[in-house]
Amino acid sequence: MIDDDDLLTPVLGRREILRNLGALGLLAGLGRFPRSLAALGAGAEPDLADLVDASGMQGMCLLTPSAIVGPYYLPLDLVRQDITEGQVGLPTRFLISVVRASDCTPIEGAAVDVWHTNAPGAYSGFASQGTSGLTWLRGIQFTDANGLAVFDTIYPGWYPGRTTHVHVKVRPTAQTELTTQTYFEQPINRRVNAWGVYAPHGQNPTTNANDGFFLPQTVMSLVGTSPMQFALTIGVA
Repeated sequence: MIDDDDLLTPVLGRREILRNLGALGLLAGLGRFPRSLAALGAGAEPDLADLVDASGMQGMCLLTPSAIVGPYYLPLDLVRQDITEGQVGLPTRFLISVVRASDCTPIEGAAVDVWHTNAPGAYSGFASQGTSGLTWLRGIQFTDANGLAVFDTIYPGWYPGRTTHVHVKVRPTAQTELTTQTYFEQPINRRVNAWGVYAPHGQNPTTNANDGFFLPQTVMSLVGTSPMQFALTIGVA
Protein backbone atom coordinates (compact mmCIF):
# COMPACT_ATOMS: atom_id res chain seq x y z
CA MET A 1 0.00 0.00 0.00
CA ILE A 2 1.34 3.42 -0.95
CA ASP A 3 0.81 5.99 1.76
CA ASP A 4 -0.31 9.50 0.77
CA ASP A 5 2.84 10.95 2.27
CA ASP A 6 4.92 8.78 -0.07
CA LEU A 7 3.43 10.58 -3.06
CA LEU A 8 4.92 13.98 -2.26
CA THR A 9 8.28 13.56 -4.01
CA PRO A 10 9.27 17.08 -5.12
CA VAL A 11 11.04 18.15 -8.28
CA LEU A 12 12.57 20.91 -6.20
CA GLY A 13 12.69 20.77 -2.42
CA ARG A 14 9.65 22.19 -0.65
CA ARG A 15 11.83 24.69 1.20
CA GLU A 16 13.22 25.92 -2.12
CA ILE A 17 9.74 26.25 -3.63
CA LEU A 18 8.36 28.16 -0.66
CA ARG A 19 11.45 30.38 -0.44
CA ASN A 20 11.25 31.22 -4.13
CA LEU A 21 7.54 31.99 -3.93
CA GLY A 22 8.11 34.15 -0.89
CA ALA A 23 10.92 36.04 -2.60
CA LEU A 24 8.62 36.82 -5.51
CA GLY A 25 5.87 37.95 -3.17
CA LEU A 26 3.44 35.55 -4.82
CA LEU A 27 1.57 34.25 -1.84
CA ALA A 28 0.80 37.75 -0.61
CA GLY A 29 1.16 39.87 -3.72
CA LEU A 30 -1.12 37.97 -6.08
CA GLY A 31 -3.99 38.46 -3.67
CA ARG A 32 -7.25 36.60 -3.66
CA PHE A 33 -8.51 35.07 -6.87
CA PRO A 34 -11.04 37.56 -8.33
CA ARG A 35 -14.03 35.22 -8.02
CA SER A 36 -15.82 34.59 -4.74
CA LEU A 37 -17.32 31.30 -3.69
CA ALA A 38 -20.18 33.24 -2.13
CA ALA A 39 -21.01 34.63 -5.57
CA LEU A 40 -21.10 31.08 -6.89
CA GLY A 41 -23.55 30.11 -4.16
CA ALA A 42 -21.19 27.33 -3.16
CA GLY A 43 -20.71 28.19 0.50
CA ALA A 44 -17.43 28.13 2.38
CA GLU A 45 -14.35 26.48 0.93
CA PRO A 46 -13.34 23.05 2.23
CA ASP A 47 -10.85 23.43 5.07
CA LEU A 48 -7.44 22.55 3.64
CA ALA A 49 -5.19 24.59 5.92
CA ASP A 50 -3.76 21.49 7.59
CA LEU A 51 -2.58 20.21 4.19
CA VAL A 52 -0.57 23.31 3.22
CA ASP A 53 2.97 22.20 2.46
CA ALA A 54 5.33 23.94 4.89
CA SER A 55 7.44 20.95 5.91
CA GLY A 56 10.71 22.35 4.59
CA MET A 57 11.85 18.98 3.23
CA GLN A 58 14.93 19.18 1.05
CA GLY A 59 15.19 17.93 -2.50
CA MET A 60 17.18 18.48 -5.64
CA CYS A 61 16.48 19.65 -9.15
CA LEU A 62 15.46 16.76 -11.42
CA LEU A 63 14.48 16.21 -15.03
CA THR A 64 10.69 16.01 -15.08
CA PRO A 65 9.43 12.76 -16.63
CA SER A 66 7.30 12.93 -19.76
CA ALA A 67 3.80 11.48 -20.06
CA ILE A 68 1.29 10.73 -22.79
CA VAL A 69 -0.45 13.76 -24.28
CA GLY A 70 -3.84 12.06 -24.03
CA PRO A 71 -6.75 12.35 -26.49
CA TYR A 72 -7.96 15.83 -25.56
CA TYR A 73 -5.12 18.17 -26.49
CA LEU A 74 -5.97 21.10 -28.79
CA PRO A 75 -3.25 23.26 -30.43
CA LEU A 76 -4.92 26.57 -29.57
CA ASP A 77 -3.23 29.95 -29.32
CA LEU A 78 -4.99 31.01 -26.12
CA VAL A 79 -2.48 33.15 -24.23
CA ARG A 80 -4.20 34.02 -20.96
CA GLN A 81 -3.75 33.69 -17.22
CA ASP A 82 -7.42 33.13 -16.35
CA ILE A 83 -8.56 30.03 -18.21
CA THR A 84 -11.87 29.58 -16.37
CA GLU A 85 -14.34 31.00 -18.93
CA GLY A 86 -17.18 30.86 -16.43
CA GLN A 87 -16.69 27.24 -15.34
CA VAL A 88 -17.92 26.79 -11.78
CA GLY A 89 -15.65 25.12 -9.24
CA LEU A 90 -13.16 25.69 -6.46
CA PRO A 91 -10.94 28.70 -7.37
CA THR A 92 -7.40 27.43 -7.90
CA ARG A 93 -4.09 28.96 -8.97
CA PHE A 94 -1.20 27.04 -10.54
CA LEU A 95 2.32 28.41 -10.04
CA ILE A 96 4.48 26.54 -12.55
CA SER A 97 8.21 27.19 -12.66
CA VAL A 98 10.40 26.00 -15.53
CA VAL A 99 14.11 25.44 -14.89
CA ARG A 100 17.14 23.73 -16.41
CA ALA A 101 17.43 20.35 -14.73
CA SER A 102 21.22 20.52 -14.98
CA ASP A 103 21.66 23.55 -12.71
CA CYS A 104 18.14 24.73 -11.70
CA THR A 105 18.47 28.06 -13.50
CA PRO A 106 15.08 29.56 -14.43
CA ILE A 107 14.08 29.66 -18.09
CA GLU A 108 12.48 32.88 -19.27
CA GLY A 109 10.06 32.87 -22.19
CA ALA A 110 9.13 29.18 -22.06
CA ALA A 111 5.59 28.50 -23.31
CA VAL A 112 3.53 26.60 -20.73
CA ASP A 113 0.31 25.10 -22.13
CA VAL A 114 -2.23 23.57 -19.71
CA TRP A 115 -5.59 21.84 -20.11
CA HIS A 116 -7.84 19.90 -17.73
CA THR A 117 -11.44 18.86 -17.09
CA ASN A 118 -14.23 20.86 -15.51
CA ALA A 119 -15.86 19.85 -12.22
CA PRO A 120 -18.08 17.13 -13.80
CA GLY A 121 -15.04 15.65 -15.58
CA ALA A 122 -15.40 16.85 -19.20
CA TYR A 123 -12.88 18.51 -21.53
CA SER A 124 -13.77 21.47 -23.73
CA GLY A 125 -13.61 21.38 -27.52
CA PHE A 126 -14.76 17.84 -28.35
CA ALA A 127 -18.06 16.61 -29.79
CA SER A 128 -17.64 13.34 -27.88
CA GLN A 129 -17.74 15.38 -24.67
CA GLY A 130 -20.64 17.55 -25.79
CA THR A 131 -18.31 20.58 -25.77
CA SER A 132 -17.50 21.14 -29.45
CA GLY A 133 -16.25 24.66 -30.15
CA LEU A 134 -15.67 25.53 -26.47
CA THR A 135 -12.26 26.44 -25.05
CA TRP A 136 -12.61 26.64 -21.28
CA LEU A 137 -9.87 25.38 -18.96
CA ARG A 138 -7.20 25.69 -21.63
CA GLY A 139 -4.50 28.30 -21.93
CA ILE A 140 -0.88 29.28 -22.47
CA GLN A 141 1.43 31.48 -20.43
CA PHE A 142 5.07 32.43 -21.02
CA THR A 143 7.45 32.23 -18.09
CA ASP A 144 8.82 35.47 -16.66
CA ALA A 145 12.43 36.24 -15.70
CA ASN A 146 12.05 33.94 -12.69
CA GLY A 147 10.87 31.06 -14.88
CA LEU A 148 7.32 31.35 -13.53
CA ALA A 149 3.96 30.95 -15.29
CA VAL A 150 0.69 31.54 -13.40
CA PHE A 151 -2.77 30.18 -14.24
CA ASP A 152 -6.07 31.01 -12.56
CA THR A 153 -8.56 28.20 -12.95
CA ILE A 154 -10.73 25.79 -10.95
CA TYR A 155 -9.81 22.50 -9.35
CA PRO A 156 -10.19 19.73 -11.95
CA GLY A 157 -12.87 17.09 -11.78
CA TRP A 158 -12.33 13.44 -12.68
CA TYR A 159 -13.47 10.89 -15.22
CA PRO A 160 -13.49 7.07 -15.05
CA GLY A 161 -10.13 5.34 -15.17
CA ARG A 162 -7.94 8.33 -14.22
CA THR A 163 -7.01 10.07 -11.01
CA THR A 164 -7.41 13.86 -10.90
CA HIS A 165 -4.74 15.42 -13.11
CA VAL A 166 -3.70 18.37 -15.27
CA HIS A 167 -1.98 18.12 -18.66
CA VAL A 168 1.03 20.34 -19.30
CA LYS A 169 3.17 21.02 -22.37
CA VAL A 170 6.34 23.05 -21.87
CA ARG A 171 8.24 24.49 -24.83
CA PRO A 172 11.52 25.98 -23.56
CA THR A 173 12.37 26.85 -27.18
CA ALA A 174 10.58 26.64 -30.51
CA GLN A 175 12.43 23.37 -31.18
CA THR A 176 12.04 21.61 -27.81
CA GLU A 177 9.00 20.32 -25.97
CA LEU A 178 8.15 18.35 -22.82
CA THR A 179 4.68 16.88 -22.33
CA THR A 180 3.76 15.72 -18.85
CA GLN A 181 0.87 15.46 -16.40
CA THR A 182 0.59 16.89 -12.89
CA TYR A 183 -1.30 15.59 -9.87
CA PHE A 184 -2.57 16.49 -6.41
CA GLU A 185 -2.13 14.87 -3.02
CA GLN A 186 -4.83 12.28 -2.44
CA PRO A 187 -6.27 13.86 0.74
CA ILE A 188 -6.91 17.06 -1.22
CA ASN A 189 -8.71 15.15 -3.97
CA ARG A 190 -10.92 13.49 -1.37
CA ARG A 191 -11.90 16.73 0.33
CA VAL A 192 -12.58 18.60 -2.90
CA ASN A 193 -14.67 15.75 -4.32
CA ALA A 194 -16.90 15.91 -1.26
CA TRP A 195 -17.50 19.65 -1.64
CA GLY A 196 -20.04 21.81 -3.47
CA VAL A 197 -20.32 21.30 -7.22
CA TYR A 198 -17.98 18.27 -7.10
CA ALA A 199 -20.05 16.30 -4.60
CA PRO A 200 -22.77 15.08 -7.03
CA HIS A 201 -20.05 13.36 -9.07
CA GLY A 202 -18.86 11.55 -5.93
CA GLN A 203 -15.43 10.27 -4.98
CA ASN A 204 -13.11 9.09 -7.72
CA PRO A 205 -12.59 5.31 -7.53
CA THR A 206 -9.23 5.75 -9.30
CA THR A 207 -6.67 7.15 -6.86
CA ASN A 208 -3.08 8.22 -7.40
CA ALA A 209 -1.94 4.83 -6.17
CA ASN A 210 -3.90 2.82 -8.76
CA ASP A 211 -3.63 5.12 -11.79
CA GLY A 212 -1.21 3.53 -14.25
CA PHE A 213 -0.06 6.90 -15.60
CA PHE A 214 0.54 8.54 -12.20
CA LEU A 215 3.92 10.26 -11.74
CA PRO A 216 4.92 10.86 -8.10
CA GLN A 217 7.54 13.35 -9.32
CA THR A 218 4.86 15.74 -10.56
CA VAL A 219 2.56 15.97 -7.55
CA MET A 220 1.94 19.67 -6.96
CA SER A 221 2.53 21.20 -3.53
CA LEU A 222 -0.35 23.05 -1.91
CA VAL A 223 1.30 26.32 -0.83
CA GLY A 224 -1.73 28.46 -0.02
CA THR A 225 -5.49 28.47 0.40
CA SER A 226 -8.33 30.86 -0.43
CA PRO A 227 -7.81 30.43 -3.32
CA MET A 228 -5.93 27.17 -3.36
CA GLN A 229 -2.45 27.72 -4.76
CA PHE A 230 -0.35 24.85 -6.07
CA ALA A 231 3.35 25.04 -6.95
CA LEU A 232 5.31 22.79 -9.27
CA THR A 233 8.78 23.14 -10.72
CA ILE A 234 9.35 21.46 -14.08
CA GLY A 235 12.93 20.57 -14.93
CA VAL A 236 13.83 20.38 -18.61
CA ALA A 237 17.01 19.39 -20.44
